[in-house]
Amino acid sequence: RGLNDSPVGLAAYILEKFSTWTDHDFRNLEDGGLTRKFSLDDLLTNVMIYWTSGCIIPSMRFYKENFGKGLDAPHAKIPVYVPTGFACFPNELTHTPKLWVKQKYHNLISFSPMQRGGHFAAMEEPQLMAEDVQKFTKTVEKKTKKQ
Repeated sequence: RGLNDSPVGLAAYILEKFSTWTDHDFRNLEDGGLTRKFSLDDLLTNVMIYWTSGCIIPSMRFYKENFGKGLDAPHAKIPVYVPTGFACFPNELTHTPKLWVKQKYHNLISFSPMQRGGHFAAMEEPQLMAEDVQKFTKTVEKKTKKQ
């Protein structure tokens, strides 16, 4: 509840995540390395979305209820058969080996170990992410045309 009562507290909480979930070494920098990957405008926009909607608690709940369970989470046991692409960013919160991905996604079309990026990959490395999505889409389209 405290984060919904204090915009400064909320900003500190969220910005810490943008720092440490982007690159673990950023925690050693005085400014948290925030502007190395994000604009201040984008960071403020993100904080304001949480502040005006008051939805930080549901966001935190997702991590609390799912993060530590790994392959034992109930949804991890539900197989997925649709064509799937997986981009594996080196600074993501947890490393996801290809074997784990294949156990869940039975129609894994692409598994891409990325050069850089972390939890906020779409904001950190939009070009890398877009190129990987395009590569996946082209591969699926080629397979669909052959059928």
